[in-house]
Amino acid sequence: MCTLTWRRDPSSGLEIYFNRDELKTRPVADPPSLFEVGDACFLSPRDPKGNGTWMLANDHGLVICLLNKWELEGREIAAPRSRGRLVWGLAAARSVEEVADFLEDLDTYQAFTLVAFSPLGERRWEWDGEELLEGDVPLFLTSSSFRFEEVREARRACFQEGKRRGDLHDAPGEAATAYTVRMNRPDAQTWSRSRVTVKDEVVWEYLAEQPGLVGEPIQTLREISLR
Repeated sequence: MCTLTWRRDPSSGLEIYFNRDELKTRPVADPPSLFEVGDACFLSPRDPKGNGTWMLANDHGLVICLLNKWELEGREIAAPRSRGRLVWGLAAARSVEEVADFLEDLDTYQAFTLVAFSPLGERRWEWDGEELLEGDVPLFLTSSSFRFEEVREARRACFQEGKRRGDLHDAPGEAATAYTVRMNRPDAQTWSRSRVTVKDEVVWEYLAEQPGLVGEPIQTLREISLR
């Protein structure tokens, strides 16, 4: 359950906005920290339940995001692997093209959408449980485990009306429901809002939401230099 938008701008570089929604019973994720794998350094929040992540950015300027395709879940998998660990395993990739080399042996993963951005380009992969398709990255992506078609259309309508960046992902003055980008329902809510920029360096602004979206979020700011 997530919403992702992005843009490229000559003045600000690459900007990615990502709201992560999760069940209220799931452990709260750790904010972005600096990690090392091989000779690569990367920033990433961490999901303590799956020991993986939904988003990372490394010192090659590569940003990777994953959205679950809840509407396609239910396939029987004998020993399922965490999709968050799949993202974690991509941390050393140096380019969008290299990401594709890691996307093999996916039969043990439930369906997902994976997107990769770099200063030079971007790409999207869709895994439906049987086939991996590759394509361009739309400016708006969302997922939901609840009434997916209706939720997607409601959120897409906000985007098509011209809401962007903070106006879309923060939704100031808008009551949070299951259908809003910054969402809240009895069993789940938006737990974090990320804004990642890539230009001369990677800058990650991370806002950890309070339970029930009551009160001000807790901000974490992390930076990493590009090679």
